[in-house]
Amino acid sequence: MEQPSSLYFRYTALVLLVLLIAGLLFSRALLSILTGAGILFLFIPAFRRDFIRVCKKPLLYTVAGISLFYTWLLLREPDMYTVQRFFFHLSSISILCLSGYLVAGTRWCIPVLLSLGVLSTLPSLYDMLLHEGLATLYEKGQVAYTLMNGDHQRFTIWISGCLALAWYYGLMEHKRPAVYFILYFSCFLLLLAVRTGWLFVLLISLAGGILFLLRQGKRKYVYWSLLLLLILPALFYTIPFARKKIQYMQWEWREQRAAEKLGGSDAVRRMVNETAAALIRENPAGLGVAGAAAKLEERIKTTYPDSRINYQWPFNQYLQWGLTAGWVMGLVPVLLLLFLLYRLYNTRNYLTAVWVLFIALTCLYESTPEMQYGLFLSVFFTGMIYLYEREVS
Repeated sequence: MEQPSSLYFRYTALVLLVLLIAGLLFSRALLSILTGAGILFLFIPAFRRDFIRVCKKPLLYTVAGISLFYTWLLLREPDMYTVQRFFFHLSSISILCLSGYLVAGTRWCIPVLLSLGVLSTLPSLYDMLLHEGLATLYEKGQVAYTLMNGDHQRFTIWISGCLALAWYYGLMEHKRPAVYFILYFSCFLLLLAVRTGWLFVLLISLAGGILFLLRQGKRKYVYWSLLLLLILPALFYTIPFARKKIQYMQWEWREQRAAEKLGGSDAVRRMVNETAAALIRENPAGLGVAGAAAKLEERIKTTYPDSRINYQWPFNQYLQWGLTAGWVMGLVPVLLLLFLLYRLYNTRNYLTAVWVLFIALTCLYESTPEMQYGLFLSVFFTGMIYLYEREVS
């Protein structure tokens, strides 16, 4: 998208970026207000014309997919809660508008965002280095983040988004500081984030490394890089903190009963997801949004009376779609996702495709787009990377 010449737009874009990140890290209310206000940018003629030119097809797919999915749910369950969820997911358009305005508004967007990302990791570093009372959490592979209301899963996605933009900054814009950002965010995700961070470091390192070698005309080194990636997991296991995380995960799966009583992360996921899968088999047409939440909560209490878990949606987005919309309509978002990945690959938006694939994989163990932080981060970074990469393409 074209950069506006007005200093007013440049400074307002930077202020908006800072406010957005402040809302993301400290205030859900501020994030909600800014997300809702993002649609107002479409009233600016120059922005609307350029934004629709660039994002016409993604907007059509987004609106069509969400509308089709929720039309079916409203026919099954015409209540206010379903309407609220419909508008919640339709806010993706507003989030895309925010991404578009930031990309078009200032060339300082990426370095400022990456710098804010580094600052947001400092509380975690402080906890790790100076708070001995958190040692138990670290041994279990958990980190007590003090930002984003302690939502360590979504915080990891936030830092992963910063890493994705850092790779773009280095690969496409050839900025030297990008190397330091890439190294810093990669180390943070490997050592101080939940396993989601490991997944993204692997994906982006593989994709970014191959793109770099291909752009440099060094195709023969691609195979050596793939071999190195196979060796890295073994080297990673030698790091004490990483080894403890892996060993705790192995214990949870080996000692299922004990893990369930303690409320272990994987144990809770297994209990909730198995219950959701059973409900899907019993209700192939779906239960609706509110109906699925109530039924899942009730069944969990019945099946696991001694547990303290109390969840109204699965730890799996695909199970959530199947539970609410049924076997057939639950496939609609999946088909749209596959089509999106196909389009991104064919249009050479490779980094955007890697990010979308990453979000799709997180949906195997989290209902990422069902929560405010998850939806915002998923759409925001998809829009940012797509808009930047599209201009390069």
